[in-house]
Amino acid sequence: MAKKPFINKYGFVEYPFLHDDRKGKNWWFSNLLEDHLKRRARQTHGSDYTKQQMHDDMLTFLHDTNLKIFVLLPSGMGMEFKLIGKFKTPELIELEDPVPFIEEQYGGGKFKVNIYHEGTFAGTENYKTHGDPKWVEIPDDKLTG
Repeated sequence: MAKKPFINKYGFVEYPFLHDDRKGKNWWFSNLLEDHLKRRARQTHGSDYTKQQMHDDMLTFLHDTNLKIFVLLPSGMGMEFKLIGKFKTPELIELEDPVPFIEEQYGGGKFKVNIYHEGTFAGTENYKTHGDPKWVEIPDDKLTG
């Protein structure tokens, strides 16, 4: 299966599979958790941590994370975020790429995926899909988790 390059959060094209085979599966979780993993690695290993240490740390707590999917709607000069999906990470762990899943479940639009570790915000990523929107807003019972 060919792996597609993507645009990272800084606007640069990234080829996640060329040099780093650890991201072959669940690469998008690595992207979601990148800043959280760096903070945890600095606390645990000091400033000379490695990518392998970050990856090993991610595997220890990934099953305890939750995902929330929001749709981004233009509202005046800003954006409004409507909660449309909640998932425990083990439910989505087999996904190679989140974009086809989001497109199939919720249709077209701009989406934000937040990941939470034990109720604490751990990372976010934005995705865009094409097609007609078919999402439905759901009530948010808690602010985190």
